[in-house]
Amino acid sequence: MRDDAEAPDAVRWLQLAILLAAVLPTAFFIVAAWRGHQSAFAAAQVRAERAAQLAHEHAARAIESNEVIVRQLVSSLTEAADADIRLRERQLHDRLRDITDGLVQVQSIWVWNAVGRPLVSSRVYPVPPELDISGREYFRMLQERRGGWLLSDPLVGAGDDTPFIDISVRRDLPDGSFGGVVSSTLPPEYFVDFYRRLIAAEPGLSITMFREGGTIVARWPAPPSSVFRVNPNGLVMRAIAEGRSSGTVEGESSLDGMRRLAVFSKMGRYPVYVVAAVDQNAIISEWYEKTGVLAAFTFPAALALAFASWVALRRTRRELLAADRANRESEQRGRAEEALRQAQKLEALGQLTGGVAHDFNNLLMVVNNNVHLLARLAPQTADSKQIQAINRAVAAGTKLTRQLLAFARRQPLRPEVISLKDAIGGMLDLLRTTLGSKISIEYRDLARNALVKVDPAEFELALLNLAINARDAMPNGGRLTITTREALPGELSRLVPGAYLVLAVEDTGIGVRQDLLERVFEPFFTTKQVGHGTGLGLSQVYGFCVQSGGTARMESTPGVGTTVQMLLPAASPDSVPVSPVTAAPETVQALSGRLMLVEDHAEVASAILPLLESLGMSVEHFDRADAAFEALAANPRRFDVVLSDIMMPGVLNGLDLALALRREYPELPVVLMTGYASHTPRAVASGFEVLTKPCTAQTLSNALAKALRKRAAG
Repeated sequence: MRDDAEAPDAVRWLQLAILLAAVLPTAFFIVAAWRGHQSAFAAAQVRAERAAQLAHEHAARAIESNEVIVRQLVSSLTEAADADIRLRERQLHDRLRDITDGLVQVQSIWVWNAVGRPLVSSRVYPVPPELDISGREYFRMLQERRGGWLLSDPLVGAGDDTPFIDISVRRDLPDGSFGGVVSSTLPPEYFVDFYRRLIAAEPGLSITMFREGGTIVARWPAPPSSVFRVNPNGLVMRAIAEGRSSGTVEGESSLDGMRRLAVFSKMGRYPVYVVAAVDQNAIISEWYEKTGVLAAFTFPAALALAFASWVALRRTRRELLAADRANRESEQRGRAEEALRQAQKLEALGQLTGGVAHDFNNLLMVVNNNVHLLARLAPQTADSKQIQAINRAVAAGTKLTRQLLAFARRQPLRPEVISLKDAIGGMLDLLRTTLGSKISIEYRDLARNALVKVDPAEFELALLNLAINARDAMPNGGRLTITTREALPGELSRLVPGAYLVLAVEDTGIGVRQDLLERVFEPFFTTKQVGHGTGLGLSQVYGFCVQSGGTARMESTPGVGTTVQMLLPAASPDSVPVSPVTAAPETVQALSGRLMLVEDHAEVASAILPLLESLGMSVEHFDRADAAFEALAANPRRFDVVLSDIMMPGVLNGLDLALALRREYPELPVVLMTGYASHTPRAVASGFEVLTKPCTAQTLSNALAKALRKRAAG
């Protein structure tokens, strides 16, 4: 077994070997292929230049031999009149025939008079008197000027339709007047045969002879039957139009559409060009063939080397993986256990705080009801400092349990559709007062649809808690920024799919250390000094968000500031937000009738019962829902209204009792009480009035009065 230092080194060397086995041959292949590509095109250009040069020399010799014959004939006929030439026609014919018989580049030689009629020919004897070339372009051009040689376009013989090219020169009489034309004809097939032999072993090569105007004189391979001219917009013709007499161009051929590398040159004084062109497809095919051979040798060797290195690497890694697997599993187990401990801790804290808050609510209800009862029995004490202090303590305790239940997700919520913009805007003055003059506040609304369905009171409390935390984090002043926007997809992990809004509260305070961030939402946890915080503000924010279907998150950088984000489910854009309504002051209403009180907590019952009796009710207490239902079954008309706690021991709880009474005795109204949020939605959805513990005497009397009025109305 290798030691810990050697094993990673061995892996790295083997990985490097695999990399080099792939990279070096590939790099060699790319460089060789690139150089082969360059060489293929360079060799093709050399072949084209050589073919163009040979075709040029071949054409030059052919034209030169025709010029020599014509020049000698013109010289011998300078002093001869047309009549003398006709008299010597037989002699001249034989002489010219003897000259041309051994020259394949000379098709025939003709002497024409000043009006374009034949005087003598190497081809026929006697010449046909009806032949007339006076209408041909080269004849007219020589007739109009002195000296010079002309090379005609490809022509067809008048007698036998034989194609030819005419090399002509003017014949002047002794007095300088135009005496006619002496011409030598060349067969185009002579050039085609040469081109065919020249490129027989050169795939993709073509040779073309054409006049300056683009008329094709000869070409191999033969052009399409419908093509007689070179396209004036072709690359070679454009180069000629620029005044170039020779050169190399590359592009698409105007004759067959193939992309070619072309070398061209001009035939001396004649307006004739020879071009040799190589098909680039042929060049590429040849390059592919050579590159394929190179690849056939290079890559198998590289693959063999890479495979050998891979086998060695695999064996080495197998040894390392066996040791690493245990470490990874141990680390993963530790992370999972830590996450589970954190979740269990929060859940346990939630259960603990929820249970404590519920019991505390019952105690508060006992105190609150007894204080109210005391005030009714002794009116002179209602405004005493002691009674007021007890009321303030009850209110503070109620707020405390509200925050505890919010973290435990047991705070009864009454969600309504509200506009974040309106809700935050309505709180800005309160927030400015809370923050003080040293802290500026900025609100940015970036959400297109800022509607959410939450409990308005809990929302305001959560925002106020965040503002207070921000204020305490900025003792020397700073800036608080509240932003609303749509949540991004990456922010919605572990949330139910849907649209969410983000309400971000950002301060420029002292920040929170990273090791404390995972604890900031725990109840009673605080980073403030002793006596400066309860540790329940952020737990209320977290509980409110989770209970509303979202979550809360914190990001913080020490010395820079903290951002708390509340992610809340967005309401439908079609929802109508509720308008804030100022509640009318509640008063204690006098009651009358028979009331069934179902409450398992003896102290709560002992506080509620005399209170209800003081309001005018006749009350009978039951500590179990099962017993209450049996009593009603025995005498359904025994009570006018039922007041029951939801959480009850026994087979039936308070909600089960209410549903059973509605089913059996629909005319009997039922009012429910609870301190747990989990009970509220089902009870409200079932159409029951639900009071949140602890409730005031005013709230209790109003709810019972409302229920009795409904019963009286039928």
